[in-house]
Amino acid sequence: MPRVSIVIPTYNCDRFLGRAVDTALSQSYTDHEIIVVDDGSTDGTADLIAQYEQRVRYYRQSNRGVSAARNLALDYATGEFIAYLDADDMWYPQKLEAQVAFLDTHKECGLVHTEISVIDEEDKILHWCFNQETKRPIPRGYCLRDLLRRCHIQTLTVMERRQCLDRIGGFDERLPIAQDYHHWIKVVGGGFAVGYLAEPLGKYRWRSGSLMANQGRLLEDLVLIYEGILQGELDFLTVEKDDLDMVVKELHLMRRRLAYAEGDAAKFNQARERIGQLIRKHPGAIELYGDFLKICMREILHRGRKFAASNSRLSR
Repeated sequence: MPRVSIVIPTYNCDRFLGRAVDTALSQSYTDHEIIVVDDGSTDGTADLIAQYEQRVRYYRQSNRGVSAARNLALDYATGEFIAYLDADDMWYPQKLEAQVAFLDTHKECGLVHTEISVIDEEDKILHWCFNQETKRPIPRGYCLRDLLRRCHIQTLTVMERRQCLDRIGGFDERLPIAQDYHHWIKVVGGGFAVGYLAEPLGKYRWRSGSLMANQGRLLEDLVLIYEGILQGELDFLTVEKDDLDMVVKELHLMRRRLAYAEGDAAKFNQARERIGQLIRKHPGAIELYGDFLKICMREILHRGRKFAASNSRLSR
């Protein structure tokens, strides 16, 4: 059996998928298998993967999301280590070799992640060492507190021990955007440390518009994650009181941000109800009343613009 299983979920990404697979096949460390799970693509994904013949194991499922695709790949994976690669990202050739060597000598670590480069849609380098250039804090060690604040682990850089998955399970299929963040919290909560290599070993592809399109769904996921922690969904996760207090504050902030995102998406009834729930829970929080008024003003302006546009069409 290979020591490393490379897991690539994909959905309608045939423009970039071949480049991702090629970087997996070009690794200096060759004791690996490549598993591609097609999440119900309607493009040329199947024909593309067929060109690789026996070098890639291909599975297809109905469209259920990236978490379900990763979990299916994990069901078929046989490796001691799991390396995650998204269909639009790429690796440097020495990635697997460096990470296997690290995990072999750092038995306390359940996963190791790395510095990244950022590329555009044409593979042009935008940032060579993104974490260093942006001075992002890097979670390492038993870093639950750091992870609860925010996630700076890029999935395409992660190699995880199968032992972690055996203890904590796979990816939460309720979370379409932040399932990886939730999973890293589970890894550390399950008693494993996090390792980090400062060398850029992955290339994250920046695609215009993708972040804004997913912003509301990301906030919904974060609310679910923080609510689950406070409700004790992860029975193996031990959180100190100070960290729980921080999670409470983060949850309050995320709910406010989600209400704003719903307002931006013209979901005004949902936004008002969300802020109303917060006011009922925290009647002394003056800023919430301001939030409520801002959302109401947004709705009035939105309706006014729609009315003006309608009158303009009728007058032509």
